[in-house]
Amino acid sequence: MKRINHRSAVILVSLSFAVGLIVFMFLFQQSQKKVSLYDVAEDLTIDTWTLEDSALNGMPLKENKVIYQSDPDGGVDAIYLTVFPTDTPEGQIDFSIFDYHQAFAQDFNPTLDANVVISANDGALSPLIDTDLVNANIRVRGNSARGASVKSFRVELLDQKDSLQGLRILNLNKHVYDTSKIANKFSMDMMEKLDNFASLRTRFVHLYLRDAMADNSQVYLDYGLYTLVEQPNKTYLESHGLDPDGTVYKAESFEFRVYDTLKNVDHPDYDEASFETVLGIREAKDHSKLLEMIEHINNLNEDFTSIFPLYFNEENYLTWMGTNILLGNGDTIDHNFMLYSPSNSLTWYFLPWDYDGTFHFGAYTSNYQVPASLRGFQQYTGVLLHRRYFLDQSHVDKLTQKIESLRETIFAEDRIMNQLEPYRPILNQFMVRPPDLGLLDFPPNELNSYLDQFPGEIEKNYQLYKKSLEYPLPVFTAEPQRSGQGYRFSWESSRDLQQNTLKYRLILAKDPDLEQVILDSMTIAEPYFDSIHPIEAGTYYMAVTVIDSAGNTQISLDSYKDPNRGNVHYGVRQVQLGGQ
Repeated sequence: MKRINHRSAVILVSLSFAVGLIVFMFLFQQSQKKVSLYDVAEDLTIDTWTLEDSALNGMPLKENKVIYQSDPDGGVDAIYLTVFPTDTPEGQIDFSIFDYHQAFAQDFNPTLDANVVISANDGALSPLIDTDLVNANIRVRGNSARGASVKSFRVELLDQKDSLQGLRILNLNKHVYDTSKIANKFSMDMMEKLDNFASLRTRFVHLYLRDAMADNSQVYLDYGLYTLVEQPNKTYLESHGLDPDGTVYKAESFEFRVYDTLKNVDHPDYDEASFETVLGIREAKDHSKLLEMIEHINNLNEDFTSIFPLYFNEENYLTWMGTNILLGNGDTIDHNFMLYSPSNSLTWYFLPWDYDGTFHFGAYTSNYQVPASLRGFQQYTGVLLHRRYFLDQSHVDKLTQKIESLRETIFAEDRIMNQLEPYRPILNQFMVRPPDLGLLDFPPNELNSYLDQFPGEIEKNYQLYKKSLEYPLPVFTAEPQRSGQGYRFSWESSRDLQQNTLKYRLILAKDPDLEQVILDSMTIAEPYFDSIHPIEAGTYYMAVTVIDSAGNTQISLDSYKDPNRGNVHYGVRQVQLGGQ
């Protein structure tokens, strides 16, 4: 054994002590550091603070997930609803007026007095409760469902002390056009589990309704199974751990464009009703922040890579987009979503709304389902925000990674099937008897097998997304312009994610099925075509197709809905040509 002399030992001890002292001082300093959750400029004060410098800009969305523990996936609440005749300036109206509602007609929306009694676990109505007391009001809700024989309702409890688990506005949805009857609840329940996202609470409700003007006015009629969906308002924000003073809009027909109807409240031409044809105002007293965001998105001279992270959180955006694609919900292009922005922040977050248009597959595939080439993010590129974002290939890659992550976790097959289990006994109870039996698209003994196909449908949507990446990006066409005796037909330039070379095909026909063709040119290199021949005056249908060198074809973002047959011709634009 090698021996250490006394001098070496002293040096060694001294070095050890010095090293130990350095380590101790480092750890002590580390323990004294103040760690901030936010990246804030050190010289920022309340006097120098601006909204553009806010530490909240771009922050992840943090939701109080505990709120969903009071929102059982199974179980049914009973709601006993009495509707009274109601005096209005035009005269007295009663429950029969709801039969005059028509699909998509939002301008007709009478409100009636009502009484609401809520009983947990589908309990019976106690005879001790006064059901002749007006404690609520009721109106019809929905868009296309307004014209259905069985209505959906919006019920507002008038007394601040009355609520169902804190909900004073009861959105009661019948889901008449939902094949599975649980598509919206399933979607919302799955989205509860998403990070950087906030869902809406949903509950099953057994609705009993009494018309106080009917001959048998003491009888509650069984209206069957409804789904209650949480109202996005100040109470929603507060209970979900969001900013109760934040701003919330619901998209009605909103494409992130500059609209003449969108003005701030202090503008002399501001009209709230016109504003709400584009964006429904759920919580907002001032629209300046919204208008600023829209202005920057529409300024093509600004660097989008700087604009986007200031006004949006990328993970929230990708989660919303990826979830829509996996669920197959293409009905979220310009509506059926909400925008939320906290106070003291410029950032807007996407939140979900209506998902009862999902899970229409097999024999029940929707007539409005877009072609396969648009079944990814491509159908969203008609909206400027999405179009500018996905022009960057790295953003497409991020969406793919997000979709694959969601597919392997939240939307894995076992988690889908587990989520469906609490619904089955409830559906078994209601779908075998009127009125729900009469609203089913198939015999009730086929419903369970239909639900069993949910995982396969989500997987199919994923595969369609992957395939859609091979197609060129869709384009918008322009209105044809006179050019000598003929016309110039023009459109946007497309782009291919695989960098394949592109060409265009133009078809002009007398019918939207493109069978009576008068012009067909299919080797166009530029985004326009000049027709030198005169065209007889009339209505025509124009279709531009993008073709890449691998043979993949993409239609334009135009569409034409046949007013007689009701079917949609995707990639077709109706135009008026000819004459002087």
